[in-house]
Amino acid sequence: MKALDIRGVIGSARSSLAALLLAPMLGLWPSVASADNGWSEALRGSGFAFGTSKLIFEDTFGSAHTFKGPILWAKQHADIGLEKFDSAGGLAYATSGGILTLRAYQAADGIHSGTVQSTNANQAYQGAQIVPGTNGFTCVGCYFEARARFPNARGTWASFWLLTPDDPRQRGHLEVDAIEYFGAGDKRGHHHSIHRWGPQEPGGHIKRSDYTGMDAIADFGWHIYGVDLRGIATLDGKRALVVYMDRKEVARIAADADYFTRPFYVNMTLSINPQDSVRTLPQSVSFDNVRVYK
Repeated sequence: MKALDIRGVIGSARSSLAALLLAPMLGLWPSVASADNGWSEALRGSGFAFGTSKLIFEDTFGSAHTFKGPILWAKQHADIGLEKFDSAGGLAYATSGGILTLRAYQAADGIHSGTVQSTNANQAYQGAQIVPGTNGFTCVGCYFEARARFPNARGTWASFWLLTPDDPRQRGHLEVDAIEYFGAGDKRGHHHSIHRWGPQEPGGHIKRSDYTGMDAIADFGWHIYGVDLRGIATLDGKRALVVYMDRKEVARIAADADYFTRPFYVNMTLSINPQDSVRTLPQSVSFDNVRVYK
């Protein structure tokens, strides 16, 4: 499918289609928030319980990927940060030895990097059919995780995150950032957020973010980053979304019902943070696997 490229439309009206398509990626913009925005870290360190949940999707990157479908696609989203995302087949993407590598590098026309998602642009924004596991992948009420290694570098803006497909009849997205990582300049920082995008929201956007420092994440090693949307956990008597690292709880937040009833697709992204004055190039983020349980 043709990659989505909406550069140059940022100045359009917030209610325009272009602005709404751009909005979810802008939700990754670096910020720092404390746990006074609805997030609770009271159960931090508690173990993840699979219960009766079964593995329904897995990609271990054991074979070469074109990232042109039918499950994973590259460059279906607008550019963000300081980089341009390569289209499928670009130097930003490699699969070797069971590892997906997203690489940021300097080219003659600027910085390039990569993003991979489990829908194409028509499925994400135009209501095209998704057949999970056959043509794209989404899941309702699931636990999503990826095993990733972030670079010991400056200028990093790496993420494992989820979006709901846009309904062209009523524009708007839900977004869950399971992990945003900003590299050596914030090496202990685990950033996670939920967002609601759409013309019906005040100012077009509602965001609740949390930042917590974690010694374990500062080793730049392999870790499992996950988010639980099964609706099993609670907070103050309400169903809660829970963020995990190495299957240990980081934080949770009570979320609206539609976070547990709408389908989400997977995104794996490496951008270059415009707010970091020092940038290491080239740099890369590696993914060993992505798994979904229901």
